[in-house]
Amino acid sequence: MNSLSADRLMTPPTTQLIDMAEWSHHFAAEILIPGDLAVDLTAGRGYDCLFLSRCVDSNHHGCVLAFDIQAEAIDSTYERLETNEIRASRISRPQQIEESGVFLINASHERLSLFLPRPPKVILGNLGYLPGGDHTITTQAHSSLHMLKAALEELQPQGRLILVVYTGHSGAPEESTVITTYLKQLHPRHWHIITMRPFLSESAPYLLVVEKRHQPKSVRDRLLEKRISQPAQ
Repeated sequence: MNSLSADRLMTPPTTQLIDMAEWSHHFAAEILIPGDLAVDLTAGRGYDCLFLSRCVDSNHHGCVLAFDIQAEAIDSTYERLETNEIRASRISRPQQIEESGVFLINASHERLSLFLPRPPKVILGNLGYLPGGDHTITTQAHSSLHMLKAALEELQPQGRLILVVYTGHSGAPEESTVITTYLKQLHPRHWHIITMRPFLSESAPYLLVVEKRHQPKSVRDRLLEKRISQPAQ
């Protein structure tokens, strides 16, 4: 473990115990090192993107991709990064992604696979609406499920998908149910999954952390193994 990671691990969350956004940062910082690729699924106001960029040292070594369907969120994130002297670019095509830097994509996180240059170490997101924005524009069950499947497929082994799931907006119960139902189908041989939620408030945001233990074998690989193991006739 490098000293940067060790310093972050020894520093406990400094905000409230029930702040799931702070815990999401903690679980990301446990495994990210300079040079890694990280993804911010929902750029929002730029707080997560700024945090990830510092973890991977995006100005020199690492790379962060940040998605959001709202131009307001992309602009807000760009301004926050610029204020903190983090190099960022707005892009519309995967060919524009470089080895290092932060790349802001005004598109749905459903398009995750299209833009990834390599398997990411951390994929982080907040499911809900833009803070201080239009609360009628929210993440949706169908697009979040599509994103979830893509994220789990693309994640590198020992990487983590980290989601803060908000429950107060229209469609939130359906979105939460779709996500948790799908995750319950995953095999413990290939995945570790934990959830954290405030004990005394059922309506509060909760945290999901999904860690890929091993790369699940494709149907083709399983068929090949079965054919090889069968004795010749």
